[in-house]
Amino acid sequence: EIVERLQTRGEIVAVTGDGVNDAPALKAADIGVAMGNPNASDVARDAADIIILDDDFCSIVSAIREGRLLFDNLKKSVVYTLTHLVPEMVPVFLNIILLFPLGLSSLLILTIDLGSELVPAISLAYEEAENAIMSRAPRNIHKDRMVTWQVLCHSYLFAGMMEGLFSILAFFCVFWANGVNLADLCFPDSRLFFSGSDAPIFRSNGRDYSADEQTKILSVGNS
Repeated sequence: EIVERLQTRGEIVAVTGDGVNDAPALKAADIGVAMGNPNASDVARDAADIIILDDDFCSIVSAIREGRLLFDNLKKSVVYTLTHLVPEMVPVFLNIILLFPLGLSSLLILTIDLGSELVPAISLAYEEAENAIMSRAPRNIHKDRMVTWQVLCHSYLFAGMMEGLFSILAFFCVFWANGVNLADLCFPDSRLFFSGSDAPIFRSNGRDYSADEQTKILSVGNS
């Protein structure tokens, strides 16, 4: 009855026990914790979700700490993964909408995602816990999700847009350094400009750029 009343208040209830009489409460609780000592009943163990093998209640505290650390690190990994999607989408949108030269090819995107991005994303799983991790109140399971609107806004609108802005500025700087007017790249006369060895002559600021020059400029920009 105590477990059910706490659950009706929206609480997450954990119950410990090792006897036969504890089995109903262990079963009804959100997290049933049974003891692993030889005197503990098999009924209690079957009803429980977790069995403490060392019979030390401090293990529960350690488990809560590890659970919070795992949640935090997974959230960091999600934010990191979502953030780097924006710089990959911006060059594609500019190419589709304004017909700019493609800043990232499909091969480069695959290389970034499967090569350089995997290791940092995985390394976040090994982050150490923050000092105040056990001082925080229990999270609200109805509001404190791993992916929230705050996470999406931070990833896409703040960090992602900032990363995408600086990336595309670096891409444009390559064209500026080679004397190409960015206005000439917007809605060009041909979509074949900067497309490879068969690209037609591109003219900007009174200078003609051959296919080889276009390929060189674009390759430097992609790098």
